[in-house]
Amino acid sequence: MSPETHQVRSHGPFQLRRIHPGISLDQRDDAGFGGLGVIDHARLHPGLVVRMHEHRNDEIISYMRSGRMLHTDSSGRSEVISSDRLMVMNAGRGFHHEEKVDGDDQIEMLQIFVRPETADAEPNVQFVELDEAARKDKWRLLTGPEGSDVSTFVRQAIYLYDIHLPAGRSTELPSKPGFDRWLYVFRGSIVADGHKADKHTALMFAGDRASPRLEASEDADLIVFLVDRDSRYSRGGTISG
Repeated sequence: MSPETHQVRSHGPFQLRRIHPGISLDQRDDAGFGGLGVIDHARLHPGLVVRMHEHRNDEIISYMRSGRMLHTDSSGRSEVISSDRLMVMNAGRGFHHEEKVDGDDQIEMLQIFVRPETADAEPNVQFVELDEAARKDKWRLLTGPEGSDVSTFVRQAIYLYDIHLPAGRSTELPSKPGFDRWLYVFRGSIVADGHKADKHTALMFAGDRASPRLEASEDADLIVFLVDRDSRYSRGGTISG
C-alpha cells in the first residue's frame, strides 16, 4: 500500500497523514481493514493544543515514538502520554478529550481508530507503562481484544505489536490462526518477501499464508496489526466508521 494513497494535510503546527488501511482492497463504500478503521500518522509541534472534542464509538490507540502529550478528558483525568506510556481510549457512547504538546519537542505518533464490535458501550480510558527494551529486535505486544491477556484492550478482534529492527537484522511477522496482518513502516526501510517497503508504506498479508520474513535494510520501527476481518464491527464511530 503506497504512501500516495494517504490523505496528507498540513495546518501550521499540525501535520497529518491519514491512512485508510483497506483502500487498496477496492471494497465498495469502505476503506477499512475489517475492524481497523483509520490511522493518522501525525506530527505536532510545540505549543499546539487540540481543544476538547467528543468521540463516539471509536477505540483510539495513541502510539507515540517521540515527544510528550498531555491528555485531559471528561472523566477528569490528566495524564502524560509518551513513547514509554501508551493510551487506549474506548469512547463508547461518548467521551471528550483534549490533547496538548507537552514541552519543547515535536511529537511524532500514530492515532489509531478501531471500530468496536458493537456501538454505545460504556466509555473507558486506559494507560500503561511501556518498556522500550521489550521492542528491540523482538515483537512487543501492546494491545489485544477485550478479555485477552494483554495490558490494554480494544473492543474488537485486533492485536497490535511493534518492533525496532536494526539494519541487517531479520524477523518473521507474528501470526494467529484466522487473523490477517497489516504491517506499517513507521521509520526506516525493510524488505519483506522480496518487496521493499520504506517509511509510510504498508503491506498486507493474508492469515492463511506462511509468515513472511522481514529484513531491515536500515534501522526500522515497524508496527503490525493482526485483524480478524470476519469479526463484526460498528461503523458508527466519529472517525473509525
